[in-house]
Amino acid sequence: MTTIAVIGAAGDVGRGIVAAAVEKGWRVAAAGRRVDALAEVAREFSGGVVPVTGDLGDEAAAARLRDDIKAAMGELDAVVVSVNAPTTLGPMMGWSAANISQLVESNLVTHFAAARAFLPSLRAGAVYLGIGGGTADLLLPQMGHMSVVQAGLRMMYRALAKEAPADGPAIRELIVASMVNGLSKRDRARPEWLTDVEIGRHVCAILEDAAAFPGPVLKLSAREQVGQPEPAR
Repeated sequence: MTTIAVIGAAGDVGRGIVAAAVEKGWRVAAAGRRVDALAEVAREFSGGVVPVTGDLGDEAAAARLRDDIKAAMGELDAVVVSVNAPTTLGPMMGWSAANISQLVESNLVTHFAAARAFLPSLRAGAVYLGIGGGTADLLLPQMGHMSVVQAGLRMMYRALAKEAPADGPAIRELIVASMVNGLSKRDRARPEWLTDVEIGRHVCAILEDAAAFPGPVLKLSAREQVGQPEPAR
């Protein structure tokens, strides 16, 4: 049976990944910072879902989270990092250097700390997947600061994949280039938005057969792509 860890499991996308993994009968470590939110996830998707509280605030915290997940689950077949800070709108020049530094810490450094902690612990054939946002390629009004961070995250995953040993885990980033119909936006979601579970099913397809999604950076923007292998480039 496949065993995965989803970090950021109580968020909109993370929750959808947990749901899709449970559909497949996988064992899931649902990890995140909020005890109550993780307990709710475990109750909703009972059977094989184990809540694990922790964060990626620094390398020591990430290492503790890794150890706690491995103690609860044993060897992992995949790790998914679905951690992004809430988006606040504003022009680039409206942010201070301290604001930008905090944004980088919460959206990029968290992923780096997770990679430092988890990648060396994964076996050959495992998959390590980060979730990124569509603003990596798109400059939207008052969201330039997010484009900067998401573009940096994309290049980080490219660098990790390029430098990875041949006998290490497969490294991918999935850029979700769509609004997400998740728990926090269900009441105002539009029909064309990807649902959290659709994103989760696409993530599971990548985890099942990473070779069919060579990446290392992948993009999901339309419902028709869900579960479909990445076209040759």
